[in-house]
Amino acid sequence: MLRTTCPNISIITNFGCRSNCWYCIWKGHRLENVKIDTDWKKLYDFLLFYHSKGKVSVSGGGDCLYKFDKYKFWWESFFNITEKLHMLVDIHTREKFTAGSFWEKINRCVFSSDRLENDIDYLRCLSKLTKIRITHLVTKETTNEMIQDYLIFKKEINCQFTIKELVGHDDGGRYKKIKEKYPDIIYLDAGDYNIYYMPDNSTTDTFL
Repeated sequence: MLRTTCPNISIITNFGCRSNCWYCIWKGHRLENVKIDTDWKKLYDFLLFYHSKGKVSVSGGGDCLYKFDKYKFWWESFFNITEKLHMLVDIHTREKFTAGSFWEKINRCVFSSDRLENDIDYLRCLSKLTKIRITHLVTKETTNEMIQDYLIFKKEINCQFTIKELVGHDDGGRYKKIKEKYPDIIYLDAGDYNIYYMPDNSTTDTFL
């Protein structure tokens, strides 16, 4: 039975991804190769059941903004539901996507960043279009200097910053050490915090 009390509900897309991150938890997932059309009646009923939470996130399964033009109809159909139910929408992505008309419909972009120097110009631009939460997944390569740079930039554009724990790989103890050194940062330990609507139109409270 699904948990009826949870902080978030999440739509997991399977549109693909250009990033090919070595730590991606979607690689080898049981639904990685599932390509099924969204059952809009089921998705509507799912969102209707949880609409009192007021917000839904969309992520992947790849990246939910990958090949946006190809999946434009999906987004239009999705926004038709969320607007009808008066639900805010958060996007979890690492695509550098700047279409202003899209971001007008979004409450917040949760942007995954491995290295700030690779994303800083885009994030400055995006901060003019929507609210941002930067997330950084800690690996063996994460340094204190990198975290300090994110904290300085966080103040510059007035955004949130979250550090995530690596799943399925060894981070050399970096997550624990960073958590001890910077206790005031928001941390996301490995685990399930959402109820998910999956690409095969099933619902679950366990992602993996």
